[in-house]
Amino acid sequence: MRRALIAGCLILAVPLGVSADAAITAADYAAAEQLLESNAGDMIKNFELRPHWLADGSGFWFQRSGDEGPEFVRVELPGGDKRPAFDHAALNLAFGKTLGEGVGLSDVHAPALDDNLETFIAVYDTRKVTCTLGSTPQCSAQALEAPAAGRLVSPNGQYAVLSRDHNLFLVDLGSGEERSLTSDGEPYYAYGKMPDTSLLTIQIKKHGLAFPPFAAQFSPDSRYLLVPRMDERKVRVNPFVEWVPSDGSLRPVVHEVRQPFTGDAKAEMPVQELHLWDLDTGRHVELALPEGMVTGGLGGHILDWSTSRGQAFLLGRSIGSKQVTLLRADLATGKVITVIDESSPTRIKLNSAEYNRPNVRILGDGAEVIWFSERSGWGHLYLYDAQSGELRHAITGGDWLVQDIHYVDEAERQVYFTGGGREPGRDPYFRHLYRVPLEGGDPVLLTAENADHHFPPDPVLMMSVLFGVPAAPALIRPESGVFIDTWSTVDEPPVTALRSTRDGRLVATLERADVSALLAAGWKPPVRRAVKAADGKTDLYTVYWAPLKKLDGDKHPVLDAAYGGPQISVAPRNFVEAVRASAASNQAALARLGFAVVTTDGRGTPLRSKAFDDAGYTEFTRVAIEDHIAAIEQLAEQQPEMDLDRVGIYGHSWGGTFSAQAMLQRPDFYQVAVSSAGVYDYSATYPGFELFTGVPTYADGSAYRGSPSEKPGNWNRLDITALAANLRGKLMIAYGDMDENVPQNQAMRLVDALTRANKHYDLLYMPNRTHNFFGEGYFIQRRMDYFVEHLLKAVPPAAEPFHVGQGATM
Repeated sequence: MRRALIAGCLILAVPLGVSADAAITAADYAAAEQLLESNAGDMIKNFELRPHWLADGSGFWFQRSGDEGPEFVRVELPGGDKRPAFDHAALNLAFGKTLGEGVGLSDVHAPALDDNLETFIAVYDTRKVTCTLGSTPQCSAQALEAPAAGRLVSPNGQYAVLSRDHNLFLVDLGSGEERSLTSDGEPYYAYGKMPDTSLLTIQIKKHGLAFPPFAAQFSPDSRYLLVPRMDERKVRVNPFVEWVPSDGSLRPVVHEVRQPFTGDAKAEMPVQELHLWDLDTGRHVELALPEGMVTGGLGGHILDWSTSRGQAFLLGRSIGSKQVTLLRADLATGKVITVIDESSPTRIKLNSAEYNRPNVRILGDGAEVIWFSERSGWGHLYLYDAQSGELRHAITGGDWLVQDIHYVDEAERQVYFTGGGREPGRDPYFRHLYRVPLEGGDPVLLTAENADHHFPPDPVLMMSVLFGVPAAPALIRPESGVFIDTWSTVDEPPVTALRSTRDGRLVATLERADVSALLAAGWKPPVRRAVKAADGKTDLYTVYWAPLKKLDGDKHPVLDAAYGGPQISVAPRNFVEAVRASAASNQAALARLGFAVVTTDGRGTPLRSKAFDDAGYTEFTRVAIEDHIAAIEQLAEQQPEMDLDRVGIYGHSWGGTFSAQAMLQRPDFYQVAVSSAGVYDYSATYPGFELFTGVPTYADGSAYRGSPSEKPGNWNRLDITALAANLRGKLMIAYGDMDENVPQNQAMRLVDALTRANKHYDLLYMPNRTHNFFGEGYFIQRRMDYFVEHLLKAVPPAAEPFHVGQGATM
């Protein structure tokens, strides 16, 4: 608290927008610290609404941030009338009597209300708190029972499956009886083991984490169980050295991770089997996938089940994803057939964004399937017969993009989805909600405002299981005739309303986000603009943060806050994204120090046409770097404060790749770069990039290395280390030594190339850090220092280490 007050006083001492010299002070750093997305994100109140629908259809309740703490609101249908869900003051008094004086709603976690709004349940410390509501609430508290670690419970609650000693065991939760499902498991040929390629092996080992059997799935009726078995016995070891062990011991620790490299011999690659049990009969079969098809990845293996037909549906893809299939497995025999088969000379995607749930839905218990395809040049929905594989018709079409399916009303045969680019003259990245019949036709626009409508997609299965990414809230309620819509732009805060599913009519306004604390901290909205790509024809969208500290001469160095990976778009399209950022970060904080900051989605990134997405395939980064430069040059024509003689760039992960390549590909434009956790030589890391870079081809025409040093010829232009001799400016390379996502050999390969080229560089080594060190206060400050020193030509102040809050998103 004391530190926050001091920081606030320092901010007042140097008002924003007032002329100052080039000196950067501790006060500037304190002000910038508040604008880090991890801190600024906590300053927005009520920017989203997660409804809890009542079973009787009479309405829903939600939690909001009030002036004096959490508030719980009941909304009545059909009119959207709001009232407190209960007497908050009375419940706080009941908490105090049961849990101790001063304990209230602000102190409990995971709150929930029953369907009758008569019982309140929450967690306080290590206790479960249950309160009966009414005029005089009464509370009781019981010790929480920790769930058994490492178990996957069946949907009906009858069974749990676990792995032990490389084998599988099934527990009857009623009787406690345990029986083995397998007995032939062995090290690195185990059932349900999380493969070393999961990128979490070291952290699981170091922290003793216990997960349920990896990628295991029960059928909805709990009769069938699918569990993969991975053969990693011949996979070679990639060593990670923990030089300063986190357990306090003195001798460095070597962690051996069985991680294949691109081009390793076929016999050295991991092999996955899919095993299926019928728990009623005890029958066990292995699913026989078509040759060349793999399933799983981040999306899990089983897409959906048809228990009445005895079938399961899976999505298969070839290496490099030039072919994608819908597969159907017979649960009795394990036989797998291909239902839908689609191919492309570049790559096939089943969602416009890689980490979102595929836009494929099985309907009618296996009768039909909605299929997403970019075959027309734009991502659209198609209806197929799920048994015969016959295409019935297109559901949507046109020169615009379906982004995500959010709800399928099978009874009324309606699909609710978000799309972009359909409304003339609007930003194509803005999400709008539509409803369309399964039979096709003109979609009904349900969100009229010219803004981005915040309909979060469901994440792919493994993002939920491994990283705790929550499922999207249930915002659409066709049976009640309403949905919840939140919309905003980068400069207009979110508004949340209740609307009609029939025509989008506004029923009631529910919330308006409170951003007063954010604005008081000095945050100012950026500007989102359309510019032309380097080809002079294609529209790009870029976001500009004007400098918040005025420098002498009103000329400000420019920073390109980059990601550039082909799987996500990062230029903010709404207010929350502009504040909380994601893969390209800290723009507002850097603007507070006097930098002009730009974030651009160049060609080769998603959420546009297939031609835009495939631009430059497989050398998409080269194309996008030129697009970034074109965007900055066009912005500078409108923003005379931008100094194009002082341009820097930074990014993490694929942004690290992008920033290093930009620095070496265009040394005439970029003078300073901070590249963290980047891949610099795709041929010297694990497989998986083929989806974006194409399948590697070696001298003998195969996908396998002929010698230890051979690189695939078709990847030559992707090798950033080969550009080392081009370095002219200042480059800092940062990496974490426990980063399995981008192993440390990647940083070392670039360091080696720069050393051999006799180039000066800076290296920041982060001991015991995983891939996520980009959000750590020390690293953020060091990156900031680097640009202050080399672009502003100022001495970084001796500031306190940055405090990082919880508001950032991944």
